[in-house]
Amino acid sequence: MPQTFAAVSIDVTATMTGMAVPAQGQVTVQGDDRLVWAGRDRYLLTTNRSDLADNEGVYATDQTYGKTQLLITGEDARALLSRGLPLDIDEGQFGIGEVQHSHINHIGVSVIRNNDVSGQPQFEVWVMRGFAKSLTDFLVHSAHTLR
Repeated sequence: MPQTFAAVSIDVTATMTGMAVPAQGQVTVQGDDRLVWAGRDRYLLTTNRSDLADNEGVYATDQTYGKTQLLITGEDARALLSRGLPLDIDEGQFGIGEVQHSHINHIGVSVIRNNDVSGQPQFEVWVMRGFAKSLTDFLVHSAHTLR
């Protein structure tokens, strides 16, 4: 499982990661590495690299155990997420490679639209690990009410 690092500053983040820095609301992918826009001058890097070091004006902080990542996919993925997510994630409104920061059932989340899997949408939901059980409980309960 890749580690997740937090970084700040556009110029140094690009130099440190060797990746194009994503625009607001975007994710940059290079091989297995992803650089996720997390706010003004803030980025999260998921990587298997172990050579990251603090650089002038940038601090690589290991966030691996601070976040839980949930994959939600399938024909009911949008319906499930819409039960608690106040964003328009309909087809054409939330594109592949985009990230949005919001909340589900009052729990802060980051939602990434991944590539479709077998023709079905896939969303990746990042949540602080202390809220992962509450979010999972909400999603499981909501899933039971879909059909």
